[in-house]
Amino acid sequence: MNNKFNSDYIGKDQNATNEYRDIPLGLGMSLAQHTDALNYFGTLDESQRNKIINYVQGATTGPDAKQRVNTAVEMLQQHDVDFVK
Repeated sequence: MNNKFNSDYIGKDQNATNEYRDIPLGLGMSLAQHTDALNYFGTLDESQRNKIINYVQGATTGPDAKQRVNTAVEMLQQHDVDFVK
């Protein structure tokens, strides 16, 4: 699988100079376990990817973060990004 969203971008500190915004660790780990969602995420444009990352990072508690990761991955598996309008 040739995916530009590999471990080089997962769970590292945000760095505005990177071409790709870092993926939160929990989201990256879940995407790694759901390759169909990961592959779809890789097809999204930067704006869509950032909306999903912001959605996950907007969690205020651990349980909220887990739920947001689960929701994001479930929706990506369905090729649906409308949950992050």
